[in-house]
Amino acid sequence: MNLGIGSKLFLTSVGIIVVVEATAAIVLRSEVRETLHEVTAHELERHAESAKVGLETMPDLDGPKGQALAKQIALATSTEVEIFDAEGNVLADTDPGGFGDVLSLPEVRAALDPEQRGGRAYRGGRVLVARPFRYGDGLGVVRLAATRKVLDRAYDRLWVLLTIGAGIGLVVAMAMTFTATALIRRSLRRLATSAAQVAAGGARRIAFEPQGEMGEVGDFINRMADDAERTVRALVHERALLGSVLDGMSQGVIALDGDRRMTLVNPAARDMLALPLPVGEAFIDHVRIPAVVSLVESAPVAGEAELTTPAGTRIAARVHPQRDGAGCILVLEDVTDLRRLETIRRDFVANVSHELRTPVSVIRANAETLQAGAKDDPAFAGRLVDGLHRNAERLARIIADLLDLSRLEAGQYRIERTPIDVLPAAQQAVAALERNAAAKQVTVQVDVGEDVRVTADGKALDQILVNLIDNAIKYTAPAGHVWVRARPLDGRVRVVVADDGPGIAPHHRERIFERFYRVDAGRSREVGGTGLGLAIVKHLVESMGGTVGVDGNEPTGTVFWIELPRATLA
Repeated sequence: MNLGIGSKLFLTSVGIIVVVEATAAIVLRSEVRETLHEVTAHELERHAESAKVGLETMPDLDGPKGQALAKQIALATSTEVEIFDAEGNVLADTDPGGFGDVLSLPEVRAALDPEQRGGRAYRGGRVLVARPFRYGDGLGVVRLAATRKVLDRAYDRLWVLLTIGAGIGLVVAMAMTFTATALIRRSLRRLATSAAQVAAGGARRIAFEPQGEMGEVGDFINRMADDAERTVRALVHERALLGSVLDGMSQGVIALDGDRRMTLVNPAARDMLALPLPVGEAFIDHVRIPAVVSLVESAPVAGEAELTTPAGTRIAARVHPQRDGAGCILVLEDVTDLRRLETIRRDFVANVSHELRTPVSVIRANAETLQAGAKDDPAFAGRLVDGLHRNAERLARIIADLLDLSRLEAGQYRIERTPIDVLPAAQQAVAALERNAAAKQVTVQVDVGEDVRVTADGKALDQILVNLIDNAIKYTAPAGHVWVRARPLDGRVRVVVADDGPGIAPHHRERIFERFYRVDAGRSREVGGTGLGLAIVKHLVESMGGTVGVDGNEPTGTVFWIELPRATLA
């Protein structure tokens, strides 16, 4: 049976009261009997003293007169009366039953003892009192006894009174206990109701009486609630902070418990492994990449591996055991761009070494030939010196382009964007390359409206146009054509440099803007290109907020285009 705390308190209190009263009754039973005997003995002693006075006036007690007097005393005192002389002879008796040797009875001996002059005894359920009196020339003894019926009646009456008092006390105690329990139950219910409101979020503190134990309990609960609220706020803050950190990380993070179930997955990890929202599900149910599965299964031993996802992404994975030992943390990092950059770096170093080797070798060979005596032959020496000059210029162009590209990639190239008219910029670039065009009999036509303006850096735009037009002239056959056009789009301007040369195959166009990438390496070196011009063009255009691209020119040729923000006319 499920009892409430109020019922338990009430039953416990009643049980304690009953046990206390029962114990008290057992103790009082003996005490009451002893007290009753003591009171009765005092009463008998008083009656015995009164009877002594009457007996001393009677000269002869042995006979009907003594027997009548004994009966009168018995009736007056509601006792049994025995009268003896000093030799133990019975003179009168209201309850004849044979006394035997009365002188051997302790109360009689005490009465005849000159020093004690009286005695009492408790025997056979009766209280006995003996007193001496003068009888003739000697002594006599009068003994009074309270009958068992009298004692039992007094004892029962006293016991009834005690029982009634105990019953009344029990009822009063139960009533008081019930009242106190009801008050405690009411306070506890109010406390529980307030605590439930706090737990449900309907209140922040418990309402309670400021005094008493319940007030102390309520105050303690409120302090606990305040501590819990502060702890919850701190946990919420830390959880939000952790969530923000995990959401903002480019690395993927997956937390796994001891059963390899995912307990936390941040967005980066979800994107890398194409996961749904699998929190609480088994890792192997959603990830089937052997390398990462083996790495997770090896936990709690820390380890790392590099893998390729079905989407082609290159990922470096590391696993670390959790501090409590119940699971592990899997950290994923997308290294696709890093590996691509490493490949580009290796290619760049190889290409730079290759590009520099040719002019340096030519310069070294020509210099050694001149030192060997060719300088004394004016005609031969002139050709060697001319070769030295051409290759030194080519080396200088490569170094200059490398420095420009390095500054662009490092963000150290200052770009100051202002409104610029495209027509003068195009005409200036064509004029700078007029000698190159004339040497190949290439016709360069400029078709740009006077009202076409872009927001760009003047120096950067000039370098872009010069590189694109110079490339078009270099790779166009003699007597070919190059066109420079510009037309406005929605908020932008597209500048096009087209030629009717051999063109670029589609599979080369995706990489044409990479450093040192050449469609025809032999022809590029023949025309003197460094392989860095288009890479510089791409970086310059993008640093000014534009885009760059290449298309085919039907029926033959190539179209390079750039798009820059359009500037409005003042």
